Amino acid sequence: MAMGSQLKSTLAFLPNTYLYQSQYLGNLDNYDVYERFQKAARGFIRIFEREPASILVDSHPGYLSTQSGRELSLEFGASCYEIQHHKAHFASVLGEHELFGTGDPVLGVIWDGTGYGEDEQIWGGEFFMYRDQVMERWDHLEYFDWIAGDKMALEPRLSLLSLIDSSMLPEIASKFDKEELRIYLSLLKSNGLKTSSVGRLFDATASLLGLCDRNSYEGEAAILLENHAASYELENCKSFIEVGSKGIFSPKNLISRIHEEKTRGESTEVLAVNFLFSLALVVKDMARRAGVKKVAMSGGVFQNSILVDMIRELMSDDFDTYFNVNLAPNDENIAHGQIMYHLNQVR
Repeated sequence: MAMGSQLKSTLAFLPNTYLYQSQYLGNLDNYDVYERFQKAARGFIRIFEREPASILVDSHPGYLSTQSGRELSLEFGASCYEIQHHKAHFASVLGEHELFGTGDPVLGVIWDGTGYGEDEQIWGGEFFMYRDQVMERWDHLEYFDWIAGDKMALEPRLSLLSLIDSSMLPEIASKFDKEELRIYLSLLKSNGLKTSSVGRLFDATASLLGLCDRNSYEGEAAILLENHAASYELENCKSFIEVGSKGIFSPKNLISRIHEEKTRGESTEVLAVNFLFSLALVVKDMARRAGVKKVAMSGGVFQNSILVDMIRELMSDDFDTYFNVNLAPNDENIAHGQIMYHLNQVR
């Protein structure tokens, strides 16, 4: 049994030769959802009259899905295995497209808002390499500061504050009152928690463009950014990133470039389009550096249809690209990915 994630929760059960996926359950922070989650887990066991021999959980120790899985493993005497969040995302695509058996290396591009990393930092801008049952973190976005805990995911202005250089501070100071700004700048000076999150990069860009400083619903900043990029001609797009330079790109440099163009008077629509185009080019550039033919993508960022369309168009001639099809790219696919990872004994 795979216990999935904390948000957009689902369960997966393998009682025989078939894998059964639960209905979408939701955010386990909500008591009613968590109660439904526990009933669904026990419902699988009751319906199939099989107790799980192995229980798979996310490596985040604070997830209620992880804690519930550990409790069930003790109750049924089952082995409990931790599977890193982004590796489960990658495994979900590999499983959907039957890529585990391929002899070719596959680059995994896993971009989302947050996930507990193996270095105890917050991952979310990851590049993995899979070949011959080995999955390794190959590269990632340059780390930047994560401050104020879960509040950072709710307030895009905090992601922007984390990514600006000092010259931009006077321009965005109005997004905070004086006491807030003092506290957050103090946190930045002493902060030790870092992130590679592309989701937070979306937030920072939306805040910089004046679209959203506080989310009133999950993903609002990213949705508004996508809405402003609805019309584009790919041949007219311009990258904010120097493709071909050594090393993974810097989110801070990207924000700085967008700010420069905004200061010159470029429209919000053009800046939004070129932001997405820059990210699409990063995927293509990383695939070239990795020397692979196959590229698999997952994570909530790939719910952005414009980004996906750009990637497909840019890479169609030289690469085989794979996305989640029957499963959502967001955390709804984590339970499925956990089982795919475990079944194929990925290490």
